[in-house]
Amino acid sequence: MQPSSPPARPSLRRVSEACRDEAEILALSVARFVAAGYMTGDVACWDAAFNGAEELLGSHEGGRFVAGMVGIVRALRAEREGDWSFMPASCCRLTGHECALVALIGRGRRGAWDEVAHQAAALAGREKAPRLAAAVCAAAETIDAAALRLSPACGKPGVLH
Repeated sequence: MQPSSPPARPSLRRVSEACRDEAEILALSVARFVAAGYMTGDVACWDAAFNGAEELLGSHEGGRFVAGMVGIVRALRAEREGDWSFMPASCCRLTGHECALVALIGRGRRGAWDEVAHQAAALAGREKAPRLAAAVCAAAETIDAAALRLSPACGKPGVLH
């Protein structure tokens, strides 16, 4: 009898597959830094989020961008039932929770508010998640503005450092 192989683990999606543009990649990275800051209690994580966003978008827009993502992470922490898994900020793979968050942000950017409300509740694991839905709606415009600034057509490099 041959020893059996361990079951294959499902592969995690790549950031480039889940995020439709540089703004969503930046949003994911900032969310990861903010979540890591909450997990570790280290303000350096939040500083890294601000530094990266400000480098790409300038101090005013970068600060607004991070504030929007902080609002989303805070709402997620307040309304989510159970843990929320995330990868390190520079990782090229996403957890299932992160995929759901990126999809939720995408729905907000498209103005699909009913879908945002439904998917926010699903991500939070409850019947309703009004704070998360509101945070996504509030951040959507800032993320869209960042997408325009980060677009290679605007002469900006499309690479996050």
